[in-house]
Amino acid sequence: MELRNQLNYYFQKYERLLKIFSAGVLLRGGIVVINFITGIWIARELGEADRGLIFGLFLGALVLFNTAFNFGYNGSALYYAKKAPDKLPLYLTTNFIITGLSIVFILLAMVLFSFSLKFQSDYLRLVFVICYIMFSFSQIYRSFLLGMDENYFMQKFDFSTRILYIIFIGILCYFHSLTAISIAIFFTLEYSLFTWVAYRKVNLKFWPLKWDYAFFKENILFNSKSYIASILYMLLLKGDQFLIKLFFGNFQVGVYGIGSTIIENLFFFTALIATMYLPKLLEYENLEFILNKSIKILGIIFISSIGLSIVTFIMSPYIVEFYYNKPNPIGAESLRILLVGFVGLSLFIFNYYIYFSIRLKKSLIIILFIGVVLNLLLNYLYLPQYGILASAWASSICYSLVAILSFIDLYFLKKRNYRRKIILLDEER
Repeated sequence: MELRNQLNYYFQKYERLLKIFSAGVLLRGGIVVINFITGIWIARELGEADRGLIFGLFLGALVLFNTAFNFGYNGSALYYAKKAPDKLPLYLTTNFIITGLSIVFILLAMVLFSFSLKFQSDYLRLVFVICYIMFSFSQIYRSFLLGMDENYFMQKFDFSTRILYIIFIGILCYFHSLTAISIAIFFTLEYSLFTWVAYRKVNLKFWPLKWDYAFFKENILFNSKSYIASILYMLLLKGDQFLIKLFFGNFQVGVYGIGSTIIENLFFFTALIATMYLPKLLEYENLEFILNKSIKILGIIFISSIGLSIVTFIMSPYIVEFYYNKPNPIGAESLRILLVGFVGLSLFIFNYYIYFSIRLKKSLIIILFIGVVLNLLLNYLYLPQYGILASAWASSICYSLVAILSFIDLYFLKKRNYRRKIILLDEER
């Protein structure tokens, strides 16, 4: 009876949180299912090369360019939303100016370096530029909504656009008119729609644009570590696909990309927990308390990741065959190898959010730098000889390595140092 009363107490206390969490699981799960179904249609209709072009290189370039040219500004939206909401309008307009300059840079690069930045056609090059513009603005508003605890709203919007996406892909597949450019155009429209809806939701005026050099300088210093960490993180996730493109071309990027896409979709549980827990971190000042709570959630992520890995490992040959309507032993093997590192990367992603929340980025940069350099080095040495299986092993090794290093650093070294500081402060008092 006492246990029942306790359960009722906790259920009533956390009823709203449980509802949001369960709804988030359903929405994110629905997005994963839609991505899986559309991935099969696209792979069968376009083939490995075009699929690798769009999902490995086109989208990868969008993320890498935006990360590099944003100077880490999006990473501090959470801080301003929680600590200095009065500065949010200035922060928004400054971010718009920076993004505008990055767009000019992209346009110049597409013209002046067209010989090295190759596209299948000039039309696809134009679509990329427009898509980059809308993607960049959508990322600004995503960071704002995350800081304003509007993750549930974003999940609902993403699920709605995924429904439109599956209808769009289904219609084009039915008429056998699906192309890489048509998918890129849909992404452009999707980012545009999100930007408009988020602009209305945030309810902050970005015009007239305001520029404050002192504020800009303050943010550059404030975001410098975020900036470096974000670039290293994206290189850890996407760098191997650009090396595969360099050595083997779009076809092998497409084969390898099946595994990496499935791994990214499996992160829905970790991302859901992190984005729900992350805004709460800034409410506490006690680092030891934050880490003690985090390690419990880390255990849940660890167990769930192992379960997902086992199921996906068993189903790997069938999943890959579903994608291309033909067996692909190399693709299935690379997926299974990537699953070895999936558990470690799930844990690291959660730790990555913690580093950002408590402003401990120096250690994160060192850990990411080790992981990225080792990953690129292993790819460079073994990719030409062993193909995409070498990339899969390199990624899994580095994912596991950064997870172990971040765990030791956060939950042992940082906690021990924090305790020492508290003891010293108590003695001084």
